[in-house]
Amino acid sequence: MKCRDVAELVTAYMEGALPPGTRFRTRMHLRLCASCRRYVDQLRRTVRLLADGPTPPPPEDEDRIVASMISSRREA
Repeated sequence: MKCRDVAELVTAYMEGALPPGTRFRTRMHLRLCASCRRYVDQLRRTVRLLADGPTPPPPEDEDRIVASMISSRREA
């Protein structure tokens, strides 16, 4: 199995939807390939982060500061 194969199968792998043989080959590749392990770990972290829900809107002060920066750029 190649890294490209893991990238294509990662969603099914994480969902436990791969056939046993493919899952085994994927797991063996992940044992040997640090890059693919990092990739799968990053995807897992992303899924957990997104599962927490949308990020809250910025505070009102932040909008005022951004607007001030934009207007000062226009004046320069």
